[in-house]
Amino acid sequence: MTKQNRREPAPSPKKAANEKVAKILARRDYAGPAFLSGAFRPFFLGASVWAVVAIGYWLALYNGWLEASDVISGRDWHIHEMLFGFGGAALAGFILTAVPNWTGRLPVRGWPLGGLAALWLLGRLVMLSGQAVLMLLDVVFLFALAAVVAREIIGGRNKRNLVVAGMITLIATANLLTHLERLDIFAMDGHSWRFALAVLLTLLSLIGGRVTPSFTRNLLAKQNSAHMEPPKMPAKPGGKIDKIVMLFSAISLLVWVFEPTYFATGILLCLAGAGQLFRLSRWQGVQVMNQAIIVVLHIAYGWLGLGLVLLGGAILWDGFMVSDAIHGLTIGAIGIMIAAMMSRASFGHSGLPMRAGWALSSVYALIGLAVVFRLAAGFFAPQLLVTIAGLTWIAAFAIFIAVFMPLYFKPRG
Repeated sequence: MTKQNRREPAPSPKKAANEKVAKILARRDYAGPAFLSGAFRPFFLGASVWAVVAIGYWLALYNGWLEASDVISGRDWHIHEMLFGFGGAALAGFILTAVPNWTGRLPVRGWPLGGLAALWLLGRLVMLSGQAVLMLLDVVFLFALAAVVAREIIGGRNKRNLVVAGMITLIATANLLTHLERLDIFAMDGHSWRFALAVLLTLLSLIGGRVTPSFTRNLLAKQNSAHMEPPKMPAKPGGKIDKIVMLFSAISLLVWVFEPTYFATGILLCLAGAGQLFRLSRWQGVQVMNQAIIVVLHIAYGWLGLGLVLLGGAILWDGFMVSDAIHGLTIGAIGIMIAAMMSRASFGHSGLPMRAGWALSSVYALIGLAVVFRLAAGFFAPQLLVTIAGLTWIAAFAIFIAVFMPLYFKPRG
């Protein structure tokens, strides 16, 4: 029997249409709580609330208003909760919302979704508990998320995106290693959190590098069909240049994980940042400057390239601290991209038009100001500017909560 004969016959157009109708009806027939009808609802709300709570708590520790736990230092808690708490919730909301579009399967919702959200919340509570052994429960959520995403992608025969499940597993493993390092079971010197950051940035390069040019292309095509001359379109994602830049950036970040002070590491990171900025230059961001909800994606991606250059420069030059440069990547690239993607997905999956009014534009602007203040703290008035950066970040996500929280509890119209 030939390989071709062993394949299952392709479904007929009529059968495929019937399956699509059945899935639409299944979505409409969902009778559970609106809050659990889509992953973006609990996880984006959780991410935005934790963005406020975690930075508020960190500022209290940083300024000496509260005492840090004996189990984990204030700095380590801050790093952990922004990467795995805030970042983990945003990642879960985005990936679980995107998976049905990748696979054609029904979304994870209802009480299974509630269970995942409860695991995330459990992780945040145990990280505040100050109990060393209890903190290990924090590792469960990301491994559970990786398993759910892998199951959905495999079930939908969407092998192309199985790499995403693999990257979530790497982040979950890095989280486990942070706890083992804290308990002195493994002798590491920040390797675990640097690895988690490297994977998150690689994921941002992968997914941000897909959606930013794609959304820009869609908007320009729509404007062209209305009344404009044919605009120059963004380069299509996934080309040879994209693959080379992403691979080089991933390798450079991996070198940084293990050799964070080497001169050669600084050179590699600067080159990787330049490559990302060149990649961004091909996406025609100048043509969408009047569309905040699109241009913010370009700004976030620009911080990925600039942040890598800053990190490499901090290794090469003693006048700028690495810890300050890292915030160009965490606040600038990750923070702005998370706010941008959460707002887009919240509008799109709630059936609302993609418009950034004054409130949402303020969110983007305030996070941009937060990264500027935080980087400036590397040169003068560090305590004051770090505090101002934190308060600016808190204001941004407080506005985000005010805009979107009512939407997360309201059924889709």
